[in-house]
Amino acid sequence: METAAAGSDGATLYDIASLTKVVATASLARIAAAEGLDWSRRVGDYWPAFRRTRFEDIRVEHLATHTSGLPAWRPLYASGLGAEAYRRALAALEPEAKPGTVVVYSDLGMLVFGEVLETVLSAPVDQVFREQVALPAGASARYGPVVPPESAAPTEEGNRYEKNLCEEMGYRFGAFRISMIRGEVHDANAFYRGGVAAHAGVFATGEDVWKLVRGWLSGGGEYTEDRTAALPESRGLFWQRKRGAGSAIPAFSDRAFGHTGFTGTSVWVDPERERIWILLTNRVHPVIAPIDFNEVRRRFHEAAIDS
Repeated sequence: METAAAGSDGATLYDIASLTKVVATASLARIAAAEGLDWSRRVGDYWPAFRRTRFEDIRVEHLATHTSGLPAWRPLYASGLGAEAYRRALAALEPEAKPGTVVVYSDLGMLVFGEVLETVLSAPVDQVFREQVALPAGASARYGPVVPPESAAPTEEGNRYEKNLCEEMGYRFGAFRISMIRGEVHDANAFYRGGVAAHAGVFATGEDVWKLVRGWLSGGGEYTEDRTAALPESRGLFWQRKRGAGSAIPAFSDRAFGHTGFTGTSVWVDPERERIWILLTNRVHPVIAPIDFNEVRRRFHEAAIDS
């Protein structure tokens, strides 16, 4: 087994953003599955408040494969801060498509999955992640806030990007951070929930990511099989597969799977090649530039694939 990693000095903690979905949430889902989580069950069976939605036939699997039909993003914090306010906002969501008909990468769906996960595990996700995932792996990865904050790479200067999104979508919110974000999760939906969420919030070094991912190198079974074969983008449970993935390169085998994070992070695993590629950056620092960062990821993979 070989690992190619870039972007970390070995000690700096990075806000890994949506890598949280695979290094934390996917692992927590494995634990929950052993305790009765059933992918084929309706979400409302685990979280009755969600039965209010227009499509009651959203299954747990739909959340994990981003085929729930839920919107990609909404600023939940505009409706209230904290986990309880988020639950009310999530329960009132209306899907935009019939479940299973389209892949829409949705942080909202992952937040709903977080509610299911905490119901099954009967504990907060950060607690279970720390005790049953990170510590057994020997990883220092953790949910923030990071203390001292200087041990983490800085991200954006304030939430300028999300502030602009809110203004464009007609949402009003007057409590955006304005100073340099460091040691706190960059994603505002995660931050205003309390810093802990199923879609974002974990800080890790490159070595941490490797320790948390190496157990997937033999293959992820049902988590990494193609569950969206009839759709343009190939998705497993939480993991993205090569087909339709902008950060993947042709040299990856068809068994490869990975994920990206908004802050400039990515991880790809190829069981056939027995390789893991990890990229940690703070590409949102100090501001978010309009560049195709997947091109950067592809160039990294191309440079590292035979190194």
